[in-house]
Parts: sequence; C-alpha cells; structure tokens
Amino acid sequence: MSQSSFPPPQDGAPQYGPPQYGGSPRRSRGPVILVVVLGIVLIAVLAVGAVVLLRADESGEGKGGAPAAGAEAVQFRPVLKAEPGGCSASTSPSAEGTACGPDGIRYTLGKVELDGTHVSEVKKPIFRDASGWTVGLTLDAEGAQTFSRLTSELSKKTPPRNQLAIVVRGRVVTAPSVMSPITGGQLEITSNYTQKEAEQLVKDITG
Repeated sequence: MSQSSFPPPQDGAPQYGPPQYGGSPRRSRGPVILVVVLGIVLIAVLAVGAVVLLRADESGEGKGGAPAAGAEAVQFRPVLKAEPGGCSASTSPSAEGTACGPDGIRYTLGKVELDGTHVSEVKKPIFRDASGWTVGLTLDAEGAQTFSRLTSELSKKTPPRNQLAIVVRGRVVTAPSVMSPITGGQLEITSNYTQKEAEQLVKDITG
C-alpha cells in the first residue's frame, strides 16, 4: 500500500543497502526512514521505499480511527531472505512464506509474530510536511509487549535477518532493520504517500 551510507554487504546477504539508522529523510520513493521517539530518536534509512516512524504520539493527531479488520489485515513478520528484483508488477510470489515488497523485492518471511488482532486503532491519515501523508497504528498492551520482545531479538541479528516486515493484505509495505528494542506501541507508516494512497492503506488495514 519510502543520506546515510550503507555498509558493504556480508557474504550471502542480498546486494542492496540494508536499512540503517542515521541521516535525515528526503522526498523520494527510494531511501526511507524508521523513527522512534521514546526519550531517544532512532532513524532507519530503508532501500525499499516505505517509512515507518515509531513514536509516542502526544499530539492527538489522527485520532478517531478504527481497529484493524483482523489477523490477516496487518502482520509483523521477521525477514529471513530478501531478493531484489524477485517480484514484478505482473507477478506475485507463489511459494508459501514469501511476499512482494516495494521496488520488486521478494521477501521470504518467518512466522507471524504479531497481527491485526493486537492493532487497537488505525488512525486517520495526517499530513507531515517532511514525509507526506502518514497512517498511525496503536498496539494494545499485549501487542506492545510482544513488539518490544520481537525487536529486542531482531536487533541482535545481522542483515537481512534483523529486518521486520510489516505485511498488509499479503504485501510487504516496509521492512526496516531493527537496531535497538522498540517500546511504546505507537507507530506511523509513511512513504511520501498522497492523501488518497494513505486513505487506501487505512481501508486495506481496517477492511
């Protein structure tokens, strides 16, 4: 439903720059950003074209949303393998446990660690000048605890196994690297979306 430098690829790793923390956002569909504001700020630059901002939302913006439609509406799954160019606009991966992402990346994914049953609110899209329209999600208490545990485990791994895919209706919308445990249960997804694209993402998640 998008700078800092990238390290040399490790043996066996996909030949593209893995998301890293550091740098600042720019208005393009290429690099993307993961921001966590929980007393500290962590920034992940993605090569897959979507941005996830994880932050404590004290502003109240985007309130009045609806819960996710169910378990399959949105899922959080660890990345086992990432193959650039493995998907095209006209084809979808057929193997079980695989999904397409932005820029045609084919992901092989681990089990569903967290799903839409723990997304208590999908907020109305809001406009942020630096990153376009964003969609906010709120996790329930159990979901926030699971997400904290999951990101703690992923932060100890090497690329691409430190990436966490957010899958909406069977398609990866972003797969940032996790460099540190993430707590709080508040997140935003953005990829320099237009208002129409952001509203469609909300519809996809809420059903």
